[in-house]
Amino acid sequence: MSDEDIQPYIDDILKIISDSSEKEVTREELEKEFKKFLEYGVPLDHAKQTLIKKFGGKFIPTSTERTLVIDITPNQRSVNLLCRVVTINPKDVTVRGEASKIFYGILADESGTIPFTAWNDLEIEKGDVLEISNAYATEWQGATKVNIGDRTKIVKTDESKLPESILEPKEYKMKDLRSGLGAIEVTARILEINKREVEVDGQKKNVFSGILGDETGKAQYTSWHDFKLKDGDVVKISGGYVKSWKGIPQLTFDEKAAVEKVDDSKISKKDIKTRKLLLHELVERYGALDVEVEGTIIQIREGSGLVQRCPECNRVLQGDECSIHGSVKGIPDLRIKLVIDDGTGAVSGIINKDLTEKILGKTLSELEKIVKESKDENIVVEEIFNTLFAHRITLQGNALGNEFGITIIAKDAKLADIDVEAASEKLSQELEELQ
Repeated sequence: MSDEDIQPYIDDILKIISDSSEKEVTREELEKEFKKFLEYGVPLDHAKQTLIKKFGGKFIPTSTERTLVIDITPNQRSVNLLCRVVTINPKDVTVRGEASKIFYGILADESGTIPFTAWNDLEIEKGDVLEISNAYATEWQGATKVNIGDRTKIVKTDESKLPESILEPKEYKMKDLRSGLGAIEVTARILEINKREVEVDGQKKNVFSGILGDETGKAQYTSWHDFKLKDGDVVKISGGYVKSWKGIPQLTFDEKAAVEKVDDSKISKKDIKTRKLLLHELVERYGALDVEVEGTIIQIREGSGLVQRCPECNRVLQGDECSIHGSVKGIPDLRIKLVIDDGTGAVSGIINKDLTEKILGKTLSELEKIVKESKDENIVVEEIFNTLFAHRITLQGNALGNEFGITIIAKDAKLADIDVEAASEKLSQELEELQ
């Protein structure tokens, strides 16, 4: 894509940022970051949204915003696509007693493929690149389908806007997986595999899911075909696409993909480690699987300390009431909800009972006893505040994203305050060696 082609996107980003953000950014900075996203295969509109969020702007989608195939949902209206015709076929049908001809086939963009039905002759052919506006989506036999009606506008456009090469599998590392990527190729080690049975079109089908990883990180995956994968296999998967759940990338592939087992030595298990990220990197990714971050605790959030949970659904009770199951006898629990900042960004974290006991050096039972003896329900929160506030902490776990930001569900947590004396001595030694 030429510099001229991306200028309208840069204009939009600058306008939105200037209208809703106090951050200053130059056109040159935006162009540089925008091009970097495109080099990694990030779809244009996703790159635009990410940069708007990064520089503090408020993204407001409009009805003319392009929709990626992977993001289309049943009953969605005003679907606007830039896509390539993979197949198109006519079909004679009877509608309200009258003979009619419809056209059906498959559309594709860089995120994947989707079936379509058109109720008129579109005068299009296989391989055409189309700009489609005001289509709508329905569900048929458990799958989402695009419908092209009388109010849908279709324009044949330059094939360079969606070249066939963009639909060919492109190689990615785990750290580069993003929602909306399609036709990707990865080489990774299977770290976990589970099988479950689902019903599709009235028939039972086995689905395989788990975690895979390489030396750059980990991701979840779902396979709709039995490729005879085993825990520990190193495989090359070509032809999958990426969705995400709360910011965690999920690679999906089926029998159309090519899956090849390769030499185990290509990716050693010891090289697959928890990825350490700065908080701004995590915020930009909108979530990640199995990461480690470090920051200063700037807030102990409401809801920390001793809580009662519903015995049925594990939700935290308000008083003695569960929002789902009504009045119940709660199960005691302990947690910490906090916000950490590392100077580049801030995220929330939730620390469970076992980790909270480790950090505080007291068990749930001991804390309940302290509350009972003191008759002060806030004493546990005060102890959490005195122990943690303004201290540095390392959190490891899954980072989930939503409209309220990023929350790390901690699998491990430990205080990571700097030993000032030791750090000072080390710095002095390094300075002496330079003299």
